[in-house]
Amino acid sequence: MRKYIIILIVLCIIAFGGIFMEKQIVNGEKEELYILAKERMTDFIKKNYKDIKSIDYSDDCEVNPMRGIDIKGYLNGDKQKEIWGIYDKTNDEIGSFTVDAEKKPECEDKICEY
Repeated sequence: MRKYIIILIVLCIIAFGGIFMEKQIVNGEKEELYILAKERMTDFIKKNYKDIKSIDYSDDCEVNPMRGIDIKGYLNGDKQKEIWGIYDKTNDEIGSFTVDAEKKPECEDKICEY
């Protein structure tokens, strides 16, 4: 009987350790993905919009089940000029987005390469 209790305790420790390690990997992956999403969103905005001096991103981000990351922020230190977009890692592009800024003339009818 004592042997079974020890085996059960060891299995529980291994299971909880595995869950903890998985959470650490997921959080590290999320941070890496968020950094990449901010870089691509910055490239996208600076290439397609006029008079962008600075971009500030919020710290809250969400990774959707399709591995896209929801990113929010504002432009030029003005919290009224909001930005939002979804970075699609698979296609390495910004999918859906809203940017409270004026588009560059050459990018009005299309999205310019970024």
